[in-house]
Amino acid sequence: MYKELALKYIKNLTPKNIDDYAKGKGVTLSNEEINIIFNFILQYYEDILNKNTKIFNKLKPKVSNDLYNKIISLYEENKNKYL
Repeated sequence: MYKELALKYIKNLTPKNIDDYAKGKGVTLSNEEINIIFNFILQYYEDILNKNTKIFNKLKPKVSNDLYNKIISLYEENKNKYL
């Protein structure tokens, strides 16, 4: 059920949603980072929803190590709650 809700949300996702979520988690993103994450989610949302964590290897070289680790941490936290 949560996967279906997430899929509907992803279809309406905007870069502002990414920025707002990050700010809510205490993470400040540059416009470039917002766009990288936004495009990554749009391109790989099926893998993300199907718990294919190997897909994050494609994101790792595009963001800082600190940001990458935060993304992985948030993904694991939310995966355990909703997927």
